[in-house]
Amino acid sequence: MAEGLVGYDAAGPFRMTVQSLERQRNLTVLRMEVINTAQTSIPGHFGYDGLRGQSVSFGRFRLLDPVGRKVYFTLREKTAEGPAFGSRHPTPTSRFPQDFRPGVRYPVEVYFPPLPPEVKAVSIVPDMPMPPMTGIPVREGGTPPMARSADPYVESSPGTSYRLAVVPPAGEIWSGVSDLHELVETPQRSTRQEGGQEIVALRTDVLFAFDKAKLSKVSTAVLDDAVAETRAHADPAKPPIIIKGHTDSKGDDRYNLELSVKRAEAVRDYLVRKLGSGYVYRAEGKGESEPIARNEKKDGSDNPEGRAKNRRVEISYHIRQQRPDDVTTTAPADDVRGSTRPPAPFQADPGPVAGSLNWQRGNDRLRVDFHPFRRDGAYLVAAFDVRFDGSALFIPVPAPFTGYDNAFSSASDYGAFILVDPATKARYHPLKMYTEFVENYVSVLDPGESGRGYVYYPAPADSVTSITLEAEGSGKVENIPIL
Repeated sequence: MAEGLVGYDAAGPFRMTVQSLERQRNLTVLRMEVINTAQTSIPGHFGYDGLRGQSVSFGRFRLLDPVGRKVYFTLREKTAEGPAFGSRHPTPTSRFPQDFRPGVRYPVEVYFPPLPPEVKAVSIVPDMPMPPMTGIPVREGGTPPMARSADPYVESSPGTSYRLAVVPPAGEIWSGVSDLHELVETPQRSTRQEGGQEIVALRTDVLFAFDKAKLSKVSTAVLDDAVAETRAHADPAKPPIIIKGHTDSKGDDRYNLELSVKRAEAVRDYLVRKLGSGYVYRAEGKGESEPIARNEKKDGSDNPEGRAKNRRVEISYHIRQQRPDDVTTTAPADDVRGSTRPPAPFQADPGPVAGSLNWQRGNDRLRVDFHPFRRDGAYLVAAFDVRFDGSALFIPVPAPFTGYDNAFSSASDYGAFILVDPATKARYHPLKMYTEFVENYVSVLDPGESGRGYVYYPAPADSVTSITLEAEGSGKVENIPIL
């Protein structure tokens, strides 16, 4: 069971109870019960379809496999923007959504692509201001989807049940499954995982002297670590190993391109000497064309830290499967990245407040209360409450916690929230899928109202039991426990 805010201009409180998650032949069926816990009838924006105020499906629920590292989206009509198959709640005379009456139980069915047979439990990660529901078991079988008309539209008393219409998958069906992309940075390097690929970006400031393409004497330790990691992770059966050079935006475009090519070739030659001929290698340069950080600050001034991140050589490869029965390819744990654990058990209570930070824009003031973070499979889920302390309605446009500096996570609603391990200086960015992130968003809030927020991150090393959250422009919260 989970509770959260759902709606447009004025979010309403709802309680969702999962009854079952069923693996069937060609799809997965999520069965829930939805209850409006307010005192009056309110609409519920559970879908993506239609214009503002016209959502009549339950398309904003998603399934996260935290072990297999994939997200499953609802089956929808024709396109990713179409209404989700399953329960629908239009009014009898229009395509506008019915109101949900207080205290009435609404059984709901939502359909997803089929889960692989080895998936035993998943997390439900809704794109709404409500917490994720971890450790939901997957059972076999169940009643196949059937078309059903809604019950007659009459006033129902609290505690009674009202069955919505059900539209089973048929015709042209959009089915979406996304690999997950993650980014971990350290002072000397950053590591991204994109599905079955790993991209290791080495800072050229520790590999080369300024404006040079000859490897420096101090580069050996960094490159030897990269060699060991490539040998352990890269799959020779899925060539090539790609080495790309990158520069910052200073200087002539053509000169930067030539320098990036020469530096990529220098790193390639080192890898060839150390790894041998059992791999296929390809070196190329991108110059300043693919920055991963801002070369300028928000005020337009120079950003030396961002430019330093852009000066890099990237080594990318397909990750070798760890065991013959693995269905995904994942790099093993190391000093900055944790191992893949079983899915986290369900937990309704997020625990005590572990720390808080304040945010202000004009007269709008928010307080964010962070609860202990939890490991869920290969990831870390951060849960927090966002409370509005102003005197008028808070409309989160633009979103209050978006980031700026890093191109990977700047589009996240919580891109300004970066986790930092003080011991290794490793920085963990929000977990990405396609162009979106495994998170929800800050809802419209009335004065004094709170909404539950969450965002997933790559899990830090297994030995890490607490972590710091740095919020760009709002300070930081130290020693948040990891459970």
